[in-house]
Amino acid sequence: MAWKILFVDDETDMEELIRQRFRRHVREQNVILEFAGNGSIALEKIKQFEDIHIVVTDINMPVMDGLKLLSEISLIDRPIRSLVVSAYGDMQNIRTAMNNGAFDFITKPIDFSDLEITLEKTKQDLKSLLLAIEIKKELQEETQKRILAQEETIKHVEENAMLIKMQNVQLEERVKERTLQLAEKNEKLNEELLRSDLLLLNILPFETAQELKQFGGAKARFYSDITVMFTDFKEFTTIAENLVPEQLVEMIDDYFRGFDLIMEKYDIEKIKTIGDAYMAASGLPKTKDTHAVDMVKAAKEILEFMTKQRSKRIPLNKPVFDIRIGIHTGSVVAGIVGHKKFAYDIWGDAVNMAARMESSSEIGKINISQTTYDRIKDTFSCEYRGEIEAKNKGKIGMFFIN
Repeated sequence: MAWKILFVDDETDMEELIRQRFRRHVREQNVILEFAGNGSIALEKIKQFEDIHIVVTDINMPVMDGLKLLSEISLIDRPIRSLVVSAYGDMQNIRTAMNNGAFDFITKPIDFSDLEITLEKTKQDLKSLLLAIEIKKELQEETQKRILAQEETIKHVEENAMLIKMQNVQLEERVKERTLQLAEKNEKLNEELLRSDLLLLNILPFETAQELKQFGGAKARFYSDITVMFTDFKEFTTIAENLVPEQLVEMIDDYFRGFDLIMEKYDIEKIKTIGDAYMAASGLPKTKDTHAVDMVKAAKEILEFMTKQRSKRIPLNKPVFDIRIGIHTGSVVAGIVGHKKFAYDIWGDAVNMAARMESSSEIGKINISQTTYDRIKDTFSCEYRGEIEAKNKGKIGMFFIN
């Protein structure tokens, strides 16, 4: 199936970059590209071409911006998944976009490997949605046929008593058969509901998921004392450029699955991945006194996992990643963003400081802030690095975990 993707951006050179990046997909007839210079033109194309199911749009544009375009798309009665392009720091616009129906977002400047991964995830979601719509349509048609058949049966029953008896016998058999079919469908439906609950738990913490199911929403909460971790792969872009998309997705999935298992072991909440960055928080939504110690333990196991991956992949002539890790302890606000696609996220100075710890770290090292050190100094051996200049934060005391 060739997916028709509409890219909306007022920068004239962006169309050429997209065409160059996706020329192989276009040549292999996997993708059909459409372009628009603003939201108004894009909306006309969406109404003109009913096979446009994916829209990638910038936020700031003339005539009609991306946020207004998302609102208009939400009124169109067909499956469309929208991706917004914005700077990661522009959280206000990103949150507004998600509330207006955006499926996901891509940060500027665009990392085309991340774009291809996000598009692949979007396609898989659309495949499931389109299949569900097709099944629903078939069931509606089947129901309508049954209603018409029953009306015809009643007409014949009134005309001929003997025919009534014969049809009653046939109807009993059909009811038995249909009852068995409905029982099987109910069993499958229960399995789907269970699968849906498990999927929701993969996206949201258990407490938040329960609140969402019960009340249709979840309140944002302030946490005064938690620990945040960021990881980042060294030279990710260089490695990614030498891999086909399938290999890159498989490689990232292999690493992040390992990280996920470590987070589960220490009851740490994985927040999200941003390209090759991995973000997690300890001490929420369930508070605990050991959040800083647990996070450092998890970070040390991540380094052990990276070493095992290296020894496993190099003999197979497979590429490997090196990693930097940063940890900070402080306060955050946590809550759900999104309207059609929910995402659990955290905001606050602790998030920014943890990111600074990661960017100020070194390959194969765990860099922690003074506040985290004060919590774990009696448990782990640390090396004082002195006060190091952190972007937009001035000089900050930092330590390496030995």
